[in-house]
Amino acid sequence: MSTKKLACLLLSLATLPAFAAAPEVAVESPPDCLPLEYNRALTASVSPEVAGSSVRLYFRRLNPVGAFYYDEMFPGGGGDYWTVFPKPEDRKQHLLTDDWWDVLRDRDWMEGRDREWLEDWLEERDQEVAEYYVAVYNVGGELLGRTPTRLVEVWPPDRCAGSLTPVQAGWAANLTVGETTDVQARRCLFHWLCDGVVTRIGWEGILRPDECCRACVVAGLWPQAAAGVVLPGIITQRTDGSPEQP
Repeated sequence: MSTKKLACLLLSLATLPAFAAAPEVAVESPPDCLPLEYNRALTASVSPEVAGSSVRLYFRRLNPVGAFYYDEMFPGGGGDYWTVFPKPEDRKQHLLTDDWWDVLRDRDWMEGRDREWLEDWLEERDQEVAEYYVAVYNVGGELLGRTPTRLVEVWPPDRCAGSLTPVQAGWAANLTVGETTDVQARRCLFHWLCDGVVTRIGWEGILRPDECCRACVVAGLWPQAAAGVVLPGIITQRTDGSPEQP
């Protein structure tokens, strides 16, 4: 073997552990609240970063039905990534039932807690809470690492301080939201506002306009659209319904 080939082989072997190591994923300064009907930014760190990977924020409201959605996160430098939550809709917290307890009892945020704690905690919440976690996937769709699932309360905006940078505000006004089940297709986000949501990524990975939220905007601006007039490039049909329990 030539010296050049041997050097290349040794270099490949030396760098292999860095590529094989699972990245550590952490949420930087977890938010203590989401402001009702407003966006909130979230930052996470990934170490080591993996070339070509996808970093995603998964989120859903704490409800017996409704699967997770996700936002892609953007690199901010130094292993940091950011995105924004959609605007939480005004929804009262659903109280615990036997069937729902069977689903929630194994959530990682329930560690060290019991059913009595959860019942009392839910009864004290005015607004429906949200669940979220951050996950990293490689180009083949394999999960490389993720954070534990966290809970975050939804508070009135005057109690939930926070602001967006101009770049974050631009993303909040042009959100692309990913789906995790085909039940979510052609339906508005479950207990999140349409405001700012313009594009969806289907569970099969296909990018498309957000049929439901674009329909709401069109129907509000052009009454004839609600009457069935098809406008170029815009889908005006809305399908009602709630996603199923994942």
